[in-house]
Amino acid sequence: MPTASHTPFTVVNRTANPLIRTILRTPLHPLLSGRMALITVTGRKTGRTFTFPVGYERSADTVRITVGWPERKRWWRNLRGGAPVRVRLRGTVRNGHAQARGDERTGVTVEVRLDPPA
Repeated sequence: MPTASHTPFTVVNRTANPLIRTILRTPLHPLLSGRMALITVTGRKTGRTFTFPVGYERSADTVRITVGWPERKRWWRNLRGGAPVRVRLRGTVRNGHAQARGDERTGVTVEVRLDPPA
């Protein structure tokens, strides 16, 4: 059972994240896609793919994601040392290579270098 401090995190994950994912995959994506994107990460141990809504900043072919509450999230750990990812930006899916920097105490930033458009 989640502790009181874990409750806001759980509420967001179980209610807001599915709604955000849905909106970002529809023609309504302009409502959120200026600041929100979807990142798809493959688990190193399981090989399963996971898609998460994230806030981002983009400069040319570099996307920077600041991971909120990194101590409570695990997806970014799959990007230590670098890994391929998919990112849905403004309605378009792009492949890229991501690298996570930082840790739970200092904060985590994921930098994605986008591949050229197909």
